[in-house]
Amino acid sequence: MRLLLIFVALAVIVMVVKRLWLQPRRQDRQQGKLSGKMVQCKHCGVYLPEQEAIRSRDNWYCSSEHSRADQQQD
Repeated sequence: MRLLLIFVALAVIVMVVKRLWLQPRRQDRQQGKLSGKMVQCKHCGVYLPEQEAIRSRDNWYCSSEHSRADQQQD
């Protein structure tokens, strides 16, 4: 009986520690995800998050160089 109680107590401790150990890692993965809309560079076609893109007129670009190059072609 005594051995059974020790085994149950150890199992509970292991489960609690495991849950506490894994919890911050789940939050880190969720925070690392990019959220938001993806847009395509009009010049080269690369997709990137809207927060990182450069907008010129009604078009999206991945860099200021591509924005200038596309405007020179017009």
